[in-house]
Amino acid sequence: MLTEDYRLEIINSEGRKYLKQLSSAKVGDVITSLGPHTLSELIARSEEPLPVDIILEGPPKKVFELQMRSVQNDVQQWVIALQDVTFIRETQERTQMQNRLATVGQLAAGIGHDFNNIMAAILVYTELLLQEQNLPQKFEKRLNIIKQQIEQATNLIHQMLDFSRSSIMAETQIDLHPFLKELEKLLSRTFPETIQITLDGEPEKYFVNVDPTRMQQVFMNLAINARDAMPNGGKLSFKLSSLSCGETGNKEYPFLSAGEWVMVTVSDTGTGIPEDIMPHIYEPFFTTKEVGKGTGLGLSQVFGIIKQFKGHIEVKNTGEAGTTFIVFLPKNITSSASDEEQIKNTHLDGSGQQVLLVEDNPATSKALTAMLEMFEYKVVTAFNGLEALEHLQTMEFDFVMSDVVMPEMGGVELYHHIQAEWPGLKVLFVTGHPLRGKEKKLLEQKGVSWLQKPFTIQQFSQLIETFLKDD
Repeated sequence: MLTEDYRLEIINSEGRKYLKQLSSAKVGDVITSLGPHTLSELIARSEEPLPVDIILEGPPKKVFELQMRSVQNDVQQWVIALQDVTFIRETQERTQMQNRLATVGQLAAGIGHDFNNIMAAILVYTELLLQEQNLPQKFEKRLNIIKQQIEQATNLIHQMLDFSRSSIMAETQIDLHPFLKELEKLLSRTFPETIQITLDGEPEKYFVNVDPTRMQQVFMNLAINARDAMPNGGKLSFKLSSLSCGETGNKEYPFLSAGEWVMVTVSDTGTGIPEDIMPHIYEPFFTTKEVGKGTGLGLSQVFGIIKQFKGHIEVKNTGEAGTTFIVFLPKNITSSASDEEQIKNTHLDGSGQQVLLVEDNPATSKALTAMLEMFEYKVVTAFNGLEALEHLQTMEFDFVMSDVVMPEMGGVELYHHIQAEWPGLKVLFVTGHPLRGKEKKLLEQKGVSWLQKPFTIQQFSQLIETFLKDD
């Protein structure tokens, strides 16, 4: 409470705590300002129905709500009510951010479905052309470039789908050395010239089972954080090495289980991470960046992806020398043939078998038909689930290949009809949307499998061989 001449007369314990942050005044002193606001400014706003925000930029940033009212007794006095709403405002901002991300995610999921349909048709036709005999070398080179661009476009849409948590982890075996070599080239083109980027590693194979798109996201997130920590330039280094962990464990890294590991060390010469921040770096929405310059999701996403691949991540603060992250991934000892070799060695034979293809996108339907016919399958097409049921009433099929999202009747409803009337008939879903919720539960049922668009001919043939043999 203030007197008529604005001297502090009465204050409770909570108010005393807040006042220390807003003013140096004590009981009996005249208050001239609170935070960045003069008292005359606050008095002028005393009749406003809503409280006045008093923001202290910090660090740490603090937000107070203030209401000031005049009290008329024998003499005029002023009552000031203060509330620390910092936590409430931070919670509101995080909720708003999540809502924004959810909106972007819904948009991304919708775009992703259409985009994946387009890419599916282009990829299938590209691979069909690569199967042609006596294909001139210059055409083969051009088609492989098209295929690479399709893969990059597909990776982009998968990153968009991360917003909606609609993406899935599609594990495949990769060698991390050429993978990181390509990332080094990308970063060198896009990062400031003041940042030197290097990649070191012994000349050996570093095979791991991961989703390449998600691994690129991991190292891009780490690289971007390093770039932001070096505003005046510096060095960003990637180092590949192998680590063998015996049954007795590893003293330096006790969390590693016995086996062979690939280590990727990502180091920068930036400002480092303050010790009080270190325990929170993997927490979702925790960020030390300015509003609008970071969501606080980067390192939490890195942590989640690495854990999903049964890996670990360790961080070391090297003081003024910067920060070092070490990513540990289980090493895959066996290697696999290249994609080109696998495609040429595909021996799927559909002779004498009839397939019902259910797809509402005309271009995708034609591309998938061409692919199935390449394997000697006889193909009957349907635009949606209703049309598919009409064919099922009059014809026999070895299996059904169906999209999920279609007009009038989608793939899930069609599946339930097939289960009821033709329980022995297998269904393969091909979709631009990953299966989620009730749809995902179908994967656990016998005779059901799925592919996400776009997929390669090799991926299709491998799945079909397993799919048809599984009784």
